[in-house]
Amino acid sequence: MLQTAISKPLLQKAAADLQREWSFSLFQHVIQKGRELSRQGLVYNVTVIDSDFIEGKVIDTAIHDVTLDLSDISLHSCTCGTEDLCPHVLALFFYVYGNVFDNGELLRQWKQGKKKPNRKAASVQTPSEPNTAESVAQWRKQFADLLDEWSARHRRRNDWPYRLSHQLFPRLVKNSPKHSAVRLLHRFHAALFLLDHLFEYGRERGWDRGLLFGSYEQFSWQQDVDYIADEWFETLERFPSELLPPSVETHIEQTIPYVRELLLRWGKASPSLVYSLYTTAWELLFTKEAQRRQEKETLIRLATEKQSTTLLLAAAHLAFLLGEDDEALAIYRQHPKEAAPFFIDWMERFASSHSPERFASFWAKGKQELAFYISALPEMERSPFVNEIGRLYESYARQHNKWDDYEKLLAACFPYSANRYVHWLLDQRRYHDVVDLYLWGDATAHDIDPTFLAMLQKQNPALVLPLYHRAVMRFVEAKNRASYRVAVQYLKKLRACYRSLKRMNEWQMYLEQLLAKTARMRAFHEEVEKGKLLL
Repeated sequence: MLQTAISKPLLQKAAADLQREWSFSLFQHVIQKGRELSRQGLVYNVTVIDSDFIEGKVIDTAIHDVTLDLSDISLHSCTCGTEDLCPHVLALFFYVYGNVFDNGELLRQWKQGKKKPNRKAASVQTPSEPNTAESVAQWRKQFADLLDEWSARHRRRNDWPYRLSHQLFPRLVKNSPKHSAVRLLHRFHAALFLLDHLFEYGRERGWDRGLLFGSYEQFSWQQDVDYIADEWFETLERFPSELLPPSVETHIEQTIPYVRELLLRWGKASPSLVYSLYTTAWELLFTKEAQRRQEKETLIRLATEKQSTTLLLAAAHLAFLLGEDDEALAIYRQHPKEAAPFFIDWMERFASSHSPERFASFWAKGKQELAFYISALPEMERSPFVNEIGRLYESYARQHNKWDDYEKLLAACFPYSANRYVHWLLDQRRYHDVVDLYLWGDATAHDIDPTFLAMLQKQNPALVLPLYHRAVMRFVEAKNRASYRVAVQYLKKLRACYRSLKRMNEWQMYLEQLLAKTARMRAFHEEVEKGKLLL
């Protein structure tokens, strides 16, 4: 298994080299695509050679052969032809790393680019009561005045959205308050103000409809949205959460309606980004239980009034933050298709939080809901969803010896867990169960990879007999000469198996019965004779 075949220090060094050499801000799309390919179960046939050299296959628009040297991360190759780091190499790396460590934690470190400052230490150094005479409303009026002044001088420029982010944002935060926490909050509001304005600008031009980029201006606008969103996240990461003066807490309280308004106005236009912006603010900025409880109740009320799934899912997020897992899962059950990725995110969060009791409690309730999620998802999304659930529970099972429960999960999610289930049974050397699984899924020898089939046959030729029998009958029943030729090929393989088992009497009886049953299929009998099976 990968956990024992790879040196953990070497894998950690490779992860550090990747973060140092490939900036997340510059290569975000490549990194995230690699992560998605890995999460969707599109990495397979992974082989470790000499503990540091890894080979594997990655499915994208085509199947790519990928190699990776953990001792020197720059030594990689992929048949996609990209010289620099490509998503397929990263997919292979995430697959390997996720089998040993936590990919979620790696991504969080990568996004930060450097070690996150100690938030507790920062809060202890808070000076005396700051001068916060200006209200949040006054800040936003100043931002609006600066925007009006600036746009009056640049309204004729075609590259206006790009100039907005890279020229106006520094001006908005130039004369921010001196107190560290207030300065960060002021910066946060500047990002919030510009995001709202950018979304409005995009809606006026129809760029909020999820269409592909139709112009350079639209591409530039999207880059601006991403740039300001990054400023939002970075500011929140730096914000202290303890020992804040009362006046700062007042400003935080004044901020809540503005963040909620972002969700209400733009939750449909950019659902993924706006949801992430909103929930991150409620994790890092609004940390008081009373605030979260009141916001949750407000969202549930508004969701009912507006018939909004997004608002309900955001309310569920707050319920999880409050430790109210039952309520959160009850909300998810109402909208399983939309909630499926969030279910996975919380499962991963609890699995990596070093709180096995919270994970066990969440899973005890959540596993009963899996059927709702699977049935609600489109067919093509079901296997990736189940694969991700299986990956996370496998990690938990490994740490707490819950392998019986892991197998029950795979069995309950079959056939969408087929790939993972087969690998699990192979690891346990339960070859008969592997074949039973294929037979249960109505598979024949023709549906199975020939290399894998040969491996099973090598273990025990008797294992593959029913698979070959099914293949013969499927092609005989097709009733055309081309299919008869394929049936004869499988008859030859079947004969070889019986011969190796020294059960040729059974083979002869089977062939005679088959020929008797197909007595009227002259073309089939001709192909059997051509194949020299009657000798």
